[in-house]
Amino acid sequence: MTAANTPAPLPKLAVIAREAGVSVATVSKALNGRSGVSPHTRRLVADVLERRGYPRQRLKPRRGSLVDVMLQGLDSAYALAILGGVEDAAWRLGVDLVVSAVVGRTKNGQPPPAWLDRMSARDSAGVLLVRTCPTAAQRSWLADREIPVVIVDPRRKAPPGVPVVVSANRAGARAAVVHLVGLGHRRIAVVTGRPGVPCTAERLAGYREAMAGAGLPVDPRWEVCGNFQRDDALRATRAMLGALPDPPTAVLACSDAMAVGVFQALAEYGCQVPGDVSVVGFDDSVAATHITPALTTVRQPWSDLGAAALAALLSGGAPARTELPTTLIVRDSTAAT
Repeated sequence: MTAANTPAPLPKLAVIAREAGVSVATVSKALNGRSGVSPHTRRLVADVLERRGYPRQRLKPRRGSLVDVMLQGLDSAYALAILGGVEDAAWRLGVDLVVSAVVGRTKNGQPPPAWLDRMSARDSAGVLLVRTCPTAAQRSWLADREIPVVIVDPRRKAPPGVPVVVSANRAGARAAVVHLVGLGHRRIAVVTGRPGVPCTAERLAGYREAMAGAGLPVDPRWEVCGNFQRDDALRATRAMLGALPDPPTAVLACSDAMAVGVFQALAEYGCQVPGDVSVVGFDDSVAATHITPALTTVRQPWSDLGAAALAALLSGGAPARTELPTTLIVRDSTAAT
């Protein structure tokens, strides 16, 4: 190796410390990737070393066994089931969790700005976001520090390059319609979720694919929006039944909560479930077995989603999309025509 190609020797720690305005001990921690050094201080040391030609990548902090989990909220069964899956996997892997919720802290459903300030005080190995997406500034902050992110069941289109873990929504809706077709139903309506949510589009696509595959027409009046809310589904189904001379003989509600609203609307019109109209839900929530008749529904693997997301986060090379299979659970709300 020639003298021209020989790397410049590392300046003494005291010199680096003086230029960065920190202690020698802090410089040593930064150089060795140890915790206890704030991102701001780590950058100061990095800037000094970079000016002196020292490789910046040596300053990457060594990640510990801590993962941040940010959920849309903690007041739903699905959130607790996902978190339970994450916690079980974390216990097996020896990983600790820091759990936070978005609800009540922002209006846009995204992690609050103060979240990053809190994260800077700990050495997280990565971030799991459940039904929430980071802002562009937050993604930049995480990318600069090479902190990986995985999103579980995003409520909006995931940012490019951010891995997601989801249920097989399209396949689940398709299986529900195939089940109804197999029972002899030909006029099958669908109550969709909130517009703009990825799983809403996927479940609607699965419904349409199954109808087309069975050679059945789809009347646009059979597709109504329930916004994933029981009351909205009640109103939408009520309006549909009142507008159609030949109402559908079956309804796919794209969530169990909306299926409850469908039941209520059918009861108002004197329709028996499943004698007059069969109903299928989506989720397999607690409500599915607490209503009468018990609801045929598409089960989502909530806890498995959490476990798979943590595995993807810690793998170091998570795929862009991980899709876990759904399962049709047949109960009493569907019957042959």
